[in-house]
Amino acid sequence: MPKPIPFIKPEFPQIEEVAKDLELIYNNNYYSNNGPIYYKFINAMESYLGQGLHVVALNNATTAMMLVMKACFKSDKKYVALPSFTFPAGPLATQWCGYVPLFFDIDKNTLQPSQASFKQIYRKYGKDMAGILLINEYGIGNDQIDEWESLSKDLDIPLIIDSAPGIGSTYPDGKLLGARGSCEIFSMHATKPFGIGEGGLITTKDKGLAESIESLKNFGFDDHKLADKEGLNAKITELDCAIGLRILKNYETILRKRRNVYASYERLLINKRVRFIPFADKASIQFATILVAADERSKILRNLKDNKIEARTYYAPPLHYQPLFKDSPRGDLKNTEEISKQVISLPVHNDMATETIEFICRVVEEAMHG
Repeated sequence: MPKPIPFIKPEFPQIEEVAKDLELIYNNNYYSNNGPIYYKFINAMESYLGQGLHVVALNNATTAMMLVMKACFKSDKKYVALPSFTFPAGPLATQWCGYVPLFFDIDKNTLQPSQASFKQIYRKYGKDMAGILLINEYGIGNDQIDEWESLSKDLDIPLIIDSAPGIGSTYPDGKLLGARGSCEIFSMHATKPFGIGEGGLITTKDKGLAESIESLKNFGFDDHKLADKEGLNAKITELDCAIGLRILKNYETILRKRRNVYASYERLLINKRVRFIPFADKASIQFATILVAADERSKILRNLKDNKIEARTYYAPPLHYQPLFKDSPRGDLKNTEEISKQVISLPVHNDMATETIEFICRVVEEAMHG
């Protein structure tokens, strides 16, 4: 019987390293509330990302989105525009902030949010649009980010970007994700390439916005510990930040390994009735997403499962098919519906053996040719 191959295989610092960090935290007598390790971590992330960015670290990316919407979006408007082809965290944050998710389509070739589809819903809902939640799908840098920023400016609609798994990903121009829109939001959940357990990052060039979010994540307190904003408790612990520093130390090696795994998938499956997503090789690679014929997907997934290979179908069903959002307003989502029937996400681990990748690819091929 084949040994099970998990979808995600997080790698954390060695116990001995974490023990040293815990000892330092004990000696500092600081466990949360932006202690010394917090500032060391965000300074290190600002140095890594460059581009004059200010970084705020929080307990997770969903509360990060909530606070960003609170800080950036127009409170007197109703709708937040976002693709239906994404994870539920975005529309959940939208609804928690009192807005209505408004779904638009993706581009059929790049799988990135479609400007044509957005413009379609803007014609109907634009006067009531509070903001745009753009998705860097699968952590892949949007190849039309310049056009999205220009569109946001021309329409006077704030643009924030969900880049959840994309720490270390680059835009097609070679610059790291993090410096576009009003801000970008990243996840440091254990399933992400930069996984610390739980955590989120907000990156922005706007120092004032960063300071506002620092206040919002700490009950909306001002410098005198008086609540003058409608905030909440979204602080990150010192231990999470210490783990983040450990991950960052070896992160370029982690990225290289994950991109090598992805390159092996491409080499072994390209031209075999399998399509890969443009620019994915420049991403941080949370997993390897392929597109197959819709009528072959169930057979491939069944063959993967029979061989104890854990796979997923991100993002299927898309959001507008999910119970909480089935009545949300939307544009024409034909590309979303077509692509969601074709996607399969295959496992990626930092130290995935070549033999393991070859085995997974053989299982995929056997299902297609069986």
